Amino acid sequence: MARKDGKDRGIFFRARPNGEVIGPKGQRGEWYVRYWTADGREKREKAGTKSMALDLYRRRKTEVRQGIHFPETMRQRDARLKDLVADHLEALRASHVKTANGIERRLINLVGILGNVEAKTIKAADLERLKIKLVTGTRTPTRKASTINHHLEDLKAVFHRAMKTGKLDRDPFVAVGLLPLNNKRARELSPEEEFRLFQTVQGKPPALRPYFRFLLETGARAGEACKLKWPHILWADGMAELPETKAGKKQYLTLSQAALTILRGLPHSGPYVFCWPDGRAFRVDFTTRAFLGAARRAGIPNLRQHDLRHAFAIRRLRGGANLVAVSALLRHASTKMSERYLHIARADLRAAVEAGQPHPTGTRTGTEVEALLQDVDSQGVR
Repeated sequence: MARKDGKDRGIFFRARPNGEVIGPKGQRGEWYVRYWTADGREKREKAGTKSMALDLYRRRKTEVRQGIHFPETMRQRDARLKDLVADHLEALRASHVKTANGIERRLINLVGILGNVEAKTIKAADLERLKIKLVTGTRTPTRKASTINHHLEDLKAVFHRAMKTGKLDRDPFVAVGLLPLNNKRARELSPEEEFRLFQTVQGKPPALRPYFRFLLETGARAGEACKLKWPHILWADGMAELPETKAGKKQYLTLSQAALTILRGLPHSGPYVFCWPDGRAFRVDFTTRAFLGAARRAGIPNLRQHDLRHAFAIRRLRGGANLVAVSALLRHASTKMSERYLHIARADLRAAVEAGQPHPTGTRTGTEVEALLQDVDSQGVR
């Protein structure tokens, strides 16, 4: 059924269960424009959101007053959003971008919100409304700011490619910013927490506890450790080659003597370093669940698997390493990404000045923790 508005006679909303946008009274459907050409023919065009429909209707009325007709070839020249998205995804897959599937899912979601409109009709105001819908959407009300920014960055890349190929003459993202992020989490792991955590890590599969210990000793990301293969270990150099990383290029992980000792103690059950007894590689979702379970059993709140990487960085700074060295060990693009850990090191200096000692009373050193764990293992506790 159609809905006519007294103020906006040239646009109407048609309800449809699988419609692309939300219209009056929360109904799903599409907004349309209706106008008559200079030769008296009625025309209707789907326009996505109401604001887009209003904009398109005003432009069509202006064109009609100027005596412009609307042959079918005109619509074919105006690229629609789905066409630009398809072009962008095709280019990504031709370049073998490994995240293309995730990008496609996000872009399909955005096209569902904006509608398959003419790309040139999208304005900055429409994108600002899009951000609000992503934040307050009823389907995913807990969507994180970083996830929303991924959506927006993907759509921005679509428009950027369209401008480079001449299919769009302006970028509506010029005046649109991303949501502010708070990524400066720097969770510590005290020696007591470390002892309790590793004491509760289950013994099956046997490589699970060495896997977590390896993350803590190297600062490696979980996905990098899960994909690590024995041929990647450069024993003589004390390095591990990482063919696939977050940066999208090959990197090298520096291995401490403790990390090398962990690797030497692992059985070779297959090509993967951290795997099940039958050779199947660990998966990040499995290690994440195992870590959260261990932290829960140990009574340690607010601790994630990725916090082992944070703990690695904090301990190196406390041990006297400078920020540049720690940033290089973490393989950050710049030292600015590592500055989140500085406030903890500065707090240590303040505590040392006030108390006259570098470590709070009652904490155990890493060597003492390892000795205690070995003692626990010798007693058969897993």
